[in-house]
Amino acid sequence: MTTIEPVLTRSRELAAFGASITADALPEPVVHNARRAFVDWTAAALAGSGEPAAAKLRGVVAAVGGDGPCTVVGTTLRTSPPFAALANAYTSHLLDYDDVYNPSATTIHLGSCVWPAVLAIGQARGLAGPALVAAYVAGFEVGARVACAAGPQHYESGWHVTGTAGHLAAAAAAANALGLSAEATTHALGCAATQAAGVREVYGSDTKAIHPGKAAMDGVLAALLAENGFTSTDTALEGERGLLRAITPRPHPELLTEGLGTDGSDTHWHVLDNGHKLYPSASLTHPAIDAVLALDPVDPAEVAAIEVRMAGFAAAVTALAQPETGAAAKFSTAHCVAAALTRRHAGPAEFTDTVVADPVVAALRDKVTVLADEAVTKRGCLLRITLHDRTELRSTVEQNKGTPAAPLTDADLEDKLVTAGDATLGHQTTDLLVKSCWALDRLAGLDELMAYVTPVSPVCHAG
Repeated sequence: MTTIEPVLTRSRELAAFGASITADALPEPVVHNARRAFVDWTAAALAGSGEPAAAKLRGVVAAVGGDGPCTVVGTTLRTSPPFAALANAYTSHLLDYDDVYNPSATTIHLGSCVWPAVLAIGQARGLAGPALVAAYVAGFEVGARVACAAGPQHYESGWHVTGTAGHLAAAAAAANALGLSAEATTHALGCAATQAAGVREVYGSDTKAIHPGKAAMDGVLAALLAENGFTSTDTALEGERGLLRAITPRPHPELLTEGLGTDGSDTHWHVLDNGHKLYPSASLTHPAIDAVLALDPVDPAEVAAIEVRMAGFAAAVTALAQPETGAAAKFSTAHCVAAALTRRHAGPAEFTDTVVADPVVAALRDKVTVLADEAVTKRGCLLRITLHDRTELRSTVEQNKGTPAAPLTDADLEDKLVTAGDATLGHQTTDLLVKSCWALDRLAGLDELMAYVTPVSPVCHAG
């Protein structure tokens, strides 16, 4: 009797790649980038955990998610894996402080989709550090390839790439964490693909962070369904009516499997090109913030006009001149420039409703003109400040801080976690948490680390 092997579709090949990743076969730079990513994600999750919108979502999770083994970061709430993934992903993206993978053709926040799925399965199944690292890398690599295959037309459309490709990333991570076969992982990816969603019209509201939240939640659900024998198709990504053709007029399905390699040494690892944020705002605004902070301090009263030249898409997405809330200000280049120039800083405090309403900041926003300049990349900007005495101050950024060409150091990322942790957990607990995060790949389990992200003083389930 002849055994007929299934056709190796691109969806199936990508799934097999994700399923095959193990920590012991990963190059050390990849493992270290996973450590860096976890430190950064934990900082973003803790920083966002105290936000009012996070409490609103947790109130719903507490009401409908049921009890479970999984920790919701920054609270005493424990719930089921899918709902923990939802809450932790939401919180980690809420301040727009999470990681950003942004090659020329796309931008996606993979950490907020992947780590919550990995932690949910990891706590539920008692996984050790090496399995957590492998699952994260599997999710990141699959998600990055799907985002690149969707290409710039998808990125520049009404879709939010984190919400679409993020579903595949989370499913691949959860499937790897569960130890699913290549066949079952294929079904998990298909199940995730049909749930993919997220539109950019909701930017600047409580709803934007739902995109990675649902990606993580649905990815966990897809993997658990596949583990239980649930089936999908093996062309859910590249098929005629698959995800790529549904979300972009110019899909590049060949990028789904480009650079997979035969072993870790000849694989192109997208995780090595990941970026991390210094500022809690849309990544497209970061070059302008860098440009302002590179100048010597300027008295706002002396400023007559400010001109910011950015890539066309960046200028369009961040063109809001007078945001009304801190959440909306994250997508306003005018606000980012005005706040950075006035306050010489661009942290969470600069994106509050109070600073948005500051009359000095508001008046300075009125003096900002944002221009599209196709000679500028999305990681750069040209800044010109004209003073009342006609003095001109110029600042040029080609690659903003936190991008692969100008990466944040390990110390930068640790400082970010210390700042968020000290405010939420206290210094002593934060110190223990930092050490555990850097030792992620050597942990015997998650219980001790997750205890560190739970406040010592009780808080209500909703907050």
